[in-house]
Amino acid sequence: MHPEPGSNHERTAPTVTAWLRVALVTLCLAVHGCDMGTGGAVELSWKLRPASSGLAEKFVECESMQEGTGRVQKIRLRWTDPSGPCDPPEKCTRDWECDDSHGATAFELPTGSTELSIEPLCAPVLGMPELWAADPATYIAPATLQRDVVAGQTVSLGAVELVVSVSSCITAPVDSRNAGTSACICCKARDQCRL
Repeated sequence: MHPEPGSNHERTAPTVTAWLRVALVTLCLAVHGCDMGTGGAVELSWKLRPASSGLAEKFVECESMQEGTGRVQKIRLRWTDPSGPCDPPEKCTRDWECDDSHGATAFELPTGSTELSIEPLCAPVLGMPELWAADPATYIAPATLQRDVVAGQTVSLGAVELVVSVSSCITAPVDSRNAGTSACICCKARDQCRL
């Protein structure tokens, strides 16, 4: 065999590289089935923006360090199943650490028209040892989005903003007759807030 003009490669029978590719594909099929899943995926990124306040910062951290606030521990993506209710409900959710600022599901969402929503989850506090959903009165999330999920494809929600109450707020529950005031993000009661 002679080298091709202008090439540094010789023409040969199947090379070691070709055999290596065949071996890797065979191994992948045997071990994992190379299954990308049967559904679609969703990816998004997020930022927390303070509700109208005297704060100079355009965005706040998951731990805002403002009086009366708690830590936003995770961001939850929730979706609907076009074929019926999600049983259990956790089957149609994925959570990511708030500090990650980005998340992507596996190819696990059912195909078809799906509603997608985002919500913050609060860090465990005294009296509530598990993650808990933030009071809807303490944040504004983007409106529920409807998207068509296609098997093997990713739906990108882009960058989403959660507007959170982090200043001029009280340390008592929202339903506590404190006229003209509201609770802070991730704070339900006085004994559960940073004072």
